[in-house]
Amino acid sequence: MMHGTAAIALAVVMGVAPVEAPAPEALPLRPRRVEGPALPPVTTPPVTSEPVMTEPEPEPEPEPVVAPGPAAGPMVRVEDIPTPPDLRAPPPRWDGRGLLIGAGVMGVVNVGLAGARLGLSLGEVTADKEMARLILTAVATPIDLAAGIGLAAAGGYYRGRRNGYRTAYDLKPKSNARAFTGSGVTLLVMGVVAWISAWTPWQGDVTIDARGNGTLVVETLGSLLLMGGSGLVAYGVSWDKHARLYGRSVRRVALLPAASPGFAGLRLSRVF
Repeated sequence: MMHGTAAIALAVVMGVAPVEAPAPEALPLRPRRVEGPALPPVTTPPVTSEPVMTEPEPEPEPEPVVAPGPAAGPMVRVEDIPTPPDLRAPPPRWDGRGLLIGAGVMGVVNVGLAGARLGLSLGEVTADKEMARLILTAVATPIDLAAGIGLAAAGGYYRGRRNGYRTAYDLKPKSNARAFTGSGVTLLVMGVVAWISAWTPWQGDVTIDARGNGTLVVETLGSLLLMGGSGLVAYGVSWDKHARLYGRSVRRVALLPAASPGFAGLRLSRVF
């Protein structure tokens, strides 16, 4: 120690950098004994190299093959498809043809009665002629007019029922009932006016001779208008009524085919 200190002092005096003294050697530390129960030795299980099971990667599923849909085309409406026969009501038995023919015959008879009455008014006046003309005027003509109106109305009703059935199920002919009803009402009004004009007393004289032959023509024309008008009104009203009746009671719900661009199948639809 003395020699080391002297050497350091000499170096300082001579201007030499100081040299650090060596540190004393570190003494080894002794483990401290801890009093207590002995712990069991920790054993680690041997590591075994087991094979690791790895799941295989799922194969990509093939893309579904989509069949090409129907080609685009005009859309078909359910309302334009006729009703299948198994969904229809029984068709009406009568179409009114015979009744309408009978009404036409009554119209021809009415014209014939007017001609007979006109012929009896010509020439020499006799009691037999006057009696025959009275019977034709007061009995035959009113009966013929009533029969013609009744037959025309009945025939128009049955014909309208038949067309209403076809309109509801076959979709043809298209319903045009209002036009026939309006035309029939117009003819009825004209017929009533003609009959009133023909039977109005001329200058207060109610006899047949005072009416003249011109009023006979007006009366006959009025009779034909009344027959035709009653038939048209009955036809139009019956057509509209039965088209709605058959449509609502039988075709309330229908399962019909339907098609549109990109779609084809069945459709449950309420038609009326």
